[in-house]
Amino acid sequence: MTSNPIFTIKYIHKLVGQNKTSILALIDDAYSKLHQHQPQLKAFRAIGKPPPIAPKGLLAGVCVSVKDLYAVTGFDTYAGSPLALKEFDTSGTLVKRLTDAGAHICGKTHTVEFAFGGLGTNPHWPVPVNPFDTQQHRVPGGSSSGAPVSLWMGACQLALGSDTSGSVRVPAAFCGTFGLKTSALRWEKDGIVPLAPSVDTAGLLALSAADALWGFAVLDPATRDDPMTFIEQNMPIDQTRDKPMEGVRIGVITALFEGCEGSIDTKVLAALAQLQAAGATLVALDWPYLGETYQLFLQGGLSALEFPAFIKAKDRKPWFDQLAPSTKMRFAHLTDLDLANAPAQVAEKNALIQTFNKAAEAVLEKVDFAVCPTCPISAPTLAYVATNMSQYKERNFKTLRNTQVANLQYLCAATLPCGMDDYNMPLGLQIIMGHGQDVQLMQWSCKVENIIGNAQHHYHKALQMKHHQ
Repeated sequence: MTSNPIFTIKYIHKLVGQNKTSILALIDDAYSKLHQHQPQLKAFRAIGKPPPIAPKGLLAGVCVSVKDLYAVTGFDTYAGSPLALKEFDTSGTLVKRLTDAGAHICGKTHTVEFAFGGLGTNPHWPVPVNPFDTQQHRVPGGSSSGAPVSLWMGACQLALGSDTSGSVRVPAAFCGTFGLKTSALRWEKDGIVPLAPSVDTAGLLALSAADALWGFAVLDPATRDDPMTFIEQNMPIDQTRDKPMEGVRIGVITALFEGCEGSIDTKVLAALAQLQAAGATLVALDWPYLGETYQLFLQGGLSALEFPAFIKAKDRKPWFDQLAPSTKMRFAHLTDLDLANAPAQVAEKNALIQTFNKAAEAVLEKVDFAVCPTCPISAPTLAYVATNMSQYKERNFKTLRNTQVANLQYLCAATLPCGMDDYNMPLGLQIIMGHGQDVQLMQWSCKVENIIGNAQHHYHKALQMKHHQ
């Protein structure tokens, strides 16, 4: 990862506003870092070019990487496949909103094949390198595998990802960044290759919730008409109160602390102790339908029912034929009758998800937000999961155990870095809120981050500890 300072969006906005640097110089600097680190970290599937004319807008000078599941005008879309999907060649609504606000798309980041997997592996393309282990190739998490790595390269300030079972939050947690999973149907999905349309969500990664705030403000329906007001109202400030979290009730999903490895549970509890010291009250929650939700996930969730309609269409036979065995085995046995019956099964599963959601929303009414570890395990090495299917499945399922709850219970969620585990790898604190509570989720994320620290805080703290060992 880059050893140079990584500018925050707030600082970039200030520099541009005061004419202390040019927008094109900021973008050129980002490309310089991108090209410096790409050979080692391999975050990008395709790299853009600096614009000839400086963009204008709220995000002028800000670079954005885009998961190669999104269509971006001027780029091919492979979605982790060895073949380009020609119909995904024009930027959709979310990408347009960012570029209309002055952001520059610096490239497209690697993804797991058609977003199927939580570890970040893909036999067709290079697997991005988790930048926190310089001795061995650890996975970055998936399916938005290149997104957090692009941030640590200094190539961008924001990264677009998608999340169906944890595909924004897992890579964010594994690589020590902020990650946001929006409520289903909140952000437009046109121009994004589908996996499970019922629960697919667009998401955002950044080195801090404070940076993500700028992207959220431009993208979200509640804030995009006046993004700067929302940003100014929620900009982190120096704490002047001794107890800034006084009166805040934080629900602790105790069951999702079980089975954590590498002292992840202990480290997350230490972060919660910081919030408690700031005045928050911790409330143990008996979370509903955890077993049933996990069983639905193990059965393939909605992806196993909805994705075949996309990939088994006659005009996509070349893409189906090229699927990696680990992906194809999920659909190869399906008959035309199975595909015909899928809509009824999808409706049945969605009704079940609404039952889960109703119960979860009732529990959430007792607290301001709920928390748990984002992932119960550290990022495994690529060698461990790439060559043994049983090892891959076990690590993949456990990786997604805590994140899939928000997807299959129709909630919104975010992950914030909160330290390093026993293997000196990042870990995340997951915040979960009710469906449609995305604005409040961003607000709480910024407040929590202001107490427990952002990605760069934890990275530099880990470096200091390493030097003292």
